[in-house]
Amino acid sequence: MFNLIRYFPIIVLLIFQACTQPGFKTDNNILLDSNNKPFVIRGVNNPNIWYPQKAYDALECIAQKGTNCIRVVWETNGKCEELEKIILRCIELEMVVMIELHDATGDSSNQSLFNLVQYYTQSDIKEMLLKYEDYLLINIANEWGNHLLDDQYWYSSYKSSVSLLREAGYSTTIVIDGSGWGQDISPILSYGNALIDGDKNHNILFSIHMYGSWNSEESIDRQLNKAKKLRLPIIIGEFGYNFQNGINNLACKVNHLKILETCNRLGYGYIAWSWTGNNEDNAWLNLVDPNDWQTLSYWGDQVFNSEFGIANTSVKASIFD
Repeated sequence: MFNLIRYFPIIVLLIFQACTQPGFKTDNNILLDSNNKPFVIRGVNNPNIWYPQKAYDALECIAQKGTNCIRVVWETNGKCEELEKIILRCIELEMVVMIELHDATGDSSNQSLFNLVQYYTQSDIKEMLLKYEDYLLINIANEWGNHLLDDQYWYSSYKSSVSLLREAGYSTTIVIDGSGWGQDISPILSYGNALIDGDKNHNILFSIHMYGSWNSEESIDRQLNKAKKLRLPIIIGEFGYNFQNGINNLACKVNHLKILETCNRLGYGYIAWSWTGNNEDNAWLNLVDPNDWQTLSYWGDQVFNSEFGIANTSVKASIFD
């Protein structure tokens, strides 16, 4: 007969360890920091891999404007010591770090996704990132999957990827972009809860990118409310605005104020694209002047200073209290 009294101390220890695993966690719709306190992301994307020194130097200015999370644009050619330097600086400035790999943007092959998982699981990267899990979110791949990607294929590919990262020892929240260059919420609504259930840590955060596929205000409200009813943890990991009445390279007429208001009402996080460093076609998405990396553009002023912008709604993670 099982002797409960004899093994009670061990059972208590196992429960304690399970409840104190490092890193962020999700609880239905809510993202929790490593203190198990709710954390609502109010962040920006920063092009660290393309402009190493300028992007690094800009972190202080980004933090001063109230940003509580940096989505670090990175690639598999990035050096471990450089990534660690960025993480340490973000922690010093009291901003949560989300790492994303940009190599497989728009690619729909299993191999391209697996290559990114391999980067996270190689010994030097893994050893370094595991040290900072209390401050870290892992966005496996930026916009993996084009508009033709089958929802079930998206699900099975990410299910395997999540398992590999957990086997490697990662406990923190894993962030997964929708398909269709990040804009398609369909696989998340269809398979999101199955992905969470299949993760041994039940710790997945889904990310939607809102550009031309989200020009309808009604769709923003309806689809995010549907995700909320399904208890899916969601963030808007990138988004734009109605530049030149949609006459732009992304056919984007998105009402950014609707995105900000809806996220605020539903308790969802958002991360604007991007601090600066965009190419000529995407320069309209620079939050600040690329000449000085600090003067807000029209877009930046909207993201930071509008009613539901970062300056008015951002709260730092409790891990920095």
